[in-house]
Amino acid sequence: MCAKKVLVTYATKYGTTEEIAGQIAQILVDSGLDIDLIPVMEVGKVDDYDAIIIGSPVYMGKILVEAREFCKQYKPYLEGKWIAFFVDGVSLCKKDEKSLKSMFSAIDDMLLYILIEEKAAFGGKLNFGVLSESDMQIATMAGAPEGDFSTPEEVRAWATDIAQKITEL
Repeated sequence: MCAKKVLVTYATKYGTTEEIAGQIAQILVDSGLDIDLIPVMEVGKVDDYDAIIIGSPVYMGKILVEAREFCKQYKPYLEGKWIAFFVDGVSLCKKDEKSLKSMFSAIDDMLLYILIEEKAAFGGKLNFGVLSESDMQIATMAGAPEGDFSTPEEVRAWATDIAQKITEL
């Protein structure tokens, strides 16, 4: 039996989502799945994939435009595919119900284009030293705290669960 072929694709602004996508891809590889890890802007055909995992940070309540455009552009080719979607952001520095609801709402906006089987929201990282001036102004106005709010153990747990579900397809 051939290993399931999985695309892990992501949009990222400062690299955190790429790191999370890489962690997910590694768990899937360790589970015996055949993985391609590709930024959304570099994806070509999706026909050969059994499953697709899409990731994006959330800024001001929305996923990045690149991830939205990927879902919109590939809509006809994603129909019938098993799809998982994850988001990350510093709004999850404190995991309260309001923050989680906002993050999942950003994912749910993609239901206009794709059917999502599984979704997850993870904490992100904020380093003021690497932000563009406009992002620094937004972060300051929003009162976003600087720091690493990533949750590698949650990423591993979710990826392990996803690997099992994909294997069973």
